Amino acid sequence: MPTLLQSLQKHDLGHLQIMADGWDIALSAPDVRQGRKELASAVIKSAGILVELVEDLDQKSQDALSTLIGAGGQVPWHLFVEDYGPVREIGPGRRDREKPYLSPISTTEKLWYLGLISRDFFDSDAGPQEFAYIPEDLMDLMPDFLRIDISPPLLSRIAAPMERACPFPVDDHILDHATTFLAAARASGGQDPDRYLTVEQSWPMRPDTLAALLKSAGLIDEDGLPLAEPVRAFLEAPRPEALASLADAWLHSPDFDDLAYIPHIAPAGEWRHNPMEMRQSAISMIRMLPEDQWWSLPALISTMRAQQPDFLRPKGDYDSWYLKDRRTGQYLRGIEFWDQVEGAYLEFLITGPLHWLGFVELAAPQIDGPRSVFRFSPWWHDLWDGHAPDYTWHEDETPKMDSQGQILVPRQAPRAARYLIARFCEWRPPKGGMYSYQITPASLTLADQQGLKVRHLIGLLQRYSSSPLPPHTLKALSDWETHGTQASFQKAVVLRVSHPKVLEALQSSPGKRFLGTPLGPTTITVAPGALQKVQEILISLGYLSEDKTGEQ
Repeated sequence: MPTLLQSLQKHDLGHLQIMADGWDIALSAPDVRQGRKELASAVIKSAGILVELVEDLDQKSQDALSTLIGAGGQVPWHLFVEDYGPVREIGPGRRDREKPYLSPISTTEKLWYLGLISRDFFDSDAGPQEFAYIPEDLMDLMPDFLRIDISPPLLSRIAAPMERACPFPVDDHILDHATTFLAAARASGGQDPDRYLTVEQSWPMRPDTLAALLKSAGLIDEDGLPLAEPVRAFLEAPRPEALASLADAWLHSPDFDDLAYIPHIAPAGEWRHNPMEMRQSAISMIRMLPEDQWWSLPALISTMRAQQPDFLRPKGDYDSWYLKDRRTGQYLRGIEFWDQVEGAYLEFLITGPLHWLGFVELAAPQIDGPRSVFRFSPWWHDLWDGHAPDYTWHEDETPKMDSQGQILVPRQAPRAARYLIARFCEWRPPKGGMYSYQITPASLTLADQQGLKVRHLIGLLQRYSSSPLPPHTLKALSDWETHGTQASFQKAVVLRVSHPKVLEALQSSPGKRFLGTPLGPTTITVAPGALQKVQEILISLGYLSEDKTGEQ
């Protein structure tokens, strides 16, 4: 921090005289340059005078100095004046006429004219920011009674047992959801993965949120298409390593904007913010909590609002962010919407990414109640340091294909195998806790268009299956690759007549061109859309007919 002499550089000779009078120091310098040196030297050499001056201050002024000392000598200016009042911004002429230093309107103004605090811009994580500070050499002379060792107050309270009756431990299910999404994105060409995801159950996050996470991890491109080599490495990596890679990508992503994925918030227009700095600021606050306890999430939000309201916006600017509430259409501008923005951000961060990625465990008072309690998970430190957490999960179960072409894939099967199987099949709702897929000509055709051949599927199933594959199903797959579809179903209109002679007459008439394949002496198929024409021809031949197809 600047010294007292450096801090005096912005003050004129009149201001220096006000400070000297406050210190009871005689100032006789002929100019401002000499006055700054003379005043700084006299103050620093008069440690006893400083102690006496501070001892004579009122309690709130002493508390303000203790606050600065406890914060390392500096506090953001806007936060300091929130607690200790403003300083009137007036020029030298008005100052000398009105003499505000004789009747200061606040603790801040009193300390300012005494020269015990200064203000200036310093670098911070959020860029240049104005701070209130105690000059460095004055800090060293401050009396010991101001240096109170006060532990920072806890940002939450310990949750009661009934609040955490139903715990939700951490897991790595996000890896399975990522595999599902990547397969859907590949199958749909990156255009419409949602149509595949509708069969998924217990989807913990919106697909666009997961897509943004996978993009930040370098697994999908700008068009939503999986990137072949990164995806292969991700799917083949041990699960702890794959989880750590997602967690680290999220922690350090400048592009994944947590605020944009809060369900009720819609960013509107252009507004400057840094998603990574916001995330790191919030997590640095949460990390202040002891790790061995369950903590109340509502209490954390309430305390943060009271003690650290500007954790997302260090400059206290609540009007320049353009956010809209999707539920009400209302713009969320101003500190009065803190709960809907900052409060919602904390809730989303803890119950969303921090839980999905294994950093924190959650709990609720009942199984279907709000997850309003959290604690740091056993994986917290490893994930925070970018390391794979220490847990064992073997992907050693095998897919199973039945004689009807249905493939069931356990969650413990290799993710790389399921990713490929899913691209060959139509997706079905999960069955018995397993992913369910169905081989169809349409799904094989789509896979073939993407360069996947049936022989690849057969080899994949033989490689990963623990039992022989159904021989008739294998034959059907091989024949499809050689001959294509060998059986098909289609709708048809069938004409049934009372006597073979009626059919013979129709086949000898101009209506013959509307007829299809005979199915017997009294039945024959009718070409699509030709039913009415055939009826008209039958009337001309002397036969009335009745439409029982139900079509209009």
